[in-house]
Formats: sequence, structure tokens, C-alpha cells
Amino acid sequence: MSALETEHIRKNQALLFEGDSGQKGDEPPPFLLLPSDLKKIVNEIRTIEFNPSLLRWIEDYEKVGQRGRYLWQWCLKGVRLTTLPCVEPRLRDHVIETKMLSILYGTLIDDIADREQDKEMLEMAVRLGFDEWASDRLALWTGRRRDYLEMIARLGSEVWARCETYPRFSEFESMLHFDNQQSLNAMRYALLVNHSPGILNSIEHDLYQPHNMQIMFMASVDLAASPGFDTNELGLAREIFWHAQRMGRIGNMLTTWEREVLDRDFTSGVFAHALGRHVLSPSDLRSSPAHEIMSVLETAQCQAHFIREWKSHREQMAAKIQSLSCCDLTPYLHAFEQLIVLHLCSRGLM
Repeated sequence: MSALETEHIRKNQALLFEGDSGQKGDEPPPFLLLPSDLKKIVNEIRTIEFNPSLLRWIEDYEKVGQRGRYLWQWCLKGVRLTTLPCVEPRLRDHVIETKMLSILYGTLIDDIADREQDKEMLEMAVRLGFDEWASDRLALWTGRRRDYLEMIARLGSEVWARCETYPRFSEFESMLHFDNQQSLNAMRYALLVNHSPGILNSIEHDLYQPHNMQIMFMASVDLAASPGFDTNELGLAREIFWHAQRMGRIGNMLTTWEREVLDRDFTSGVFAHALGRHVLSPSDLRSSPAHEIMSVLETAQCQAHFIREWKSHREQMAAKIQSLSCCDLTPYLHAFEQLIVLHLCSRGLM
């Protein structure tokens, strides 16, 4: 990690936690870490090991997918942090692995929209497992694209088979399907934007793209394995999960937008915000060199806008948690405070 990167991270952390209540005098706010601390976190992530079952899935992914091993180590740490405290303890490890498989599944589909930018392949991918015709049609595909789609089909089937074993699956089945479809729709929107950058805007980004984080879907998986959760409070809980998903998406945007410029993937809210402020135009996204786009965004300090937004969601999430009586989701809030630090210290690594 370069000195420039650690200074960027330090400034963003300072913005995240400046003005926090409950701090005395010059006492530093929680999670405001030194460069040495950030390097330690990255090194700890790199040492994370996978159980044999999950490792086999990751090795199968690596035969067709493009992402490096660090991403899956990072995701496993994040999923462990953000799994709801109400999950049945005996099911916790199983649930964590199920959610890791859902991330592998979602990443494969997301990369079709963002990297392959292949409409036919994306439509095939999102229908696999839910449309019998699509599964039959898979036999018509050949080569690398067939291997890639077969991996998506296998992962999708495994995720649902595992979810079906959870004690409250029948109660949450419809919600699980709904949340998964929201994630898939986010990927359709991403492809639409990549094909036509002129349609990108902050309102639609904020409606659709946060769902590609799958945080609401993963919370629904947790609830299916949470015998003590009171469904009378489900609406309030989903508001909490929605704020968490927005916080997760902001961390992801701050971490990955530079890599996305190089990939010519302009679905991030960073680009939507820049267009709204007229510091970039759709023609810039179509034709300007990557280094020019990066320079404009750095100068415009777009990250500060999203850090303020993250803080707003954090405050609203904390307030709603106080009204939830069936379980204490304060650890869930703290997990997302830690998650954005994991995002910031992994800038350029995912």
C-alpha cells in the first residue's frame, strides 16, 4: 500500500467519523486507524483460509471467473461480520457458507454486465434456475461461455438447496426470491448503463444498483435460519437492512471506482454523481482516456459526497435499531462501521 493510498484512506476515515458524539477531548473516534493498522488488516485478510467445501467452490469458480483470491477472503471476513446475531448458533457456519456461494453466483452474473457486457449471456444467466426453458437451452451454448453459465447454474441450485434446509424457509421463500430478483435486476440495469451511459443518473442508480450488494437477500437468508425473530417487526427490520445495503454499496463504490474506469464500467454512483454535477459528460465516459476520468473525479472530490451519505444512513440505521424489540441489531450496525474500513483499506485490491 503506497503512501498516497494510505493518506487517501486516512482522509476518508476522518470524514466518516468526524463529529461523532460521545467522544471526549482529543480522543480519536472508533475505527480511525493509522496506516500501519490498515496494512495489518489487509495482511490479516490475506491469511484467511476457507473450509474444504467452500474452497472447492472457489477453485471451481477460478476455472471460469476473473476475480482474485483476495476478494473471496475479504468477502468471508465481511460475511462473518455482518451475519445477523439472531441466526441459530448451530446454523451460523452453514449460513455463512450459503451467503458466500450467493456472492460467487452474483459476482459471476455481475461480471457479465460489467466486464463482458453481453446482453444475450446476461439474460441466459438470470433465467437459469428459474426458467425450465432456459435450463434446456443451456445445451445450445458452447466453449467458455457454456462453462461459465453452467457454473452459475450450479451455484444457484446449491444456494437454494441450502436455504431450503433452514427452519423458516417456507415463511421467507417468497421474500428470498423477491430479493434475489432485485439483485438480478440491478445487473440488468448495469448492462443498460454500460451500453448507453447517457441514461445514468443518481436517482435510478440509488434505486437499482445497491441491490447488487445482495445485503437484503443475505439478511433474508439469515432470517430463514433465525427461529426467534418476530415477523411482526419484519418491516422495520427490512428498513434497517436497506440502510445497511446502502452503506455497503457506498463502501464498494469508494473502493472500486478506479478499477471500474479501467474496465470501462460506469455503473457506479460515483459516475452518476459526477454527471449530475456536470464535472463529466456521457461523451467523456464513452471516449475519454481512463487517466483523464480519474483525474477529474479526484479533483472534484466526489468521495466526500458519499461519505456524508454513508453517515446519514448510519444515523438512520442506528435510530431504527432502537425501535426493534425482538433482537438487538446493534452488533449489525457495528459490523457495517467495520465493513467500510475493510473497504477503504482494500482500495485497489478488489
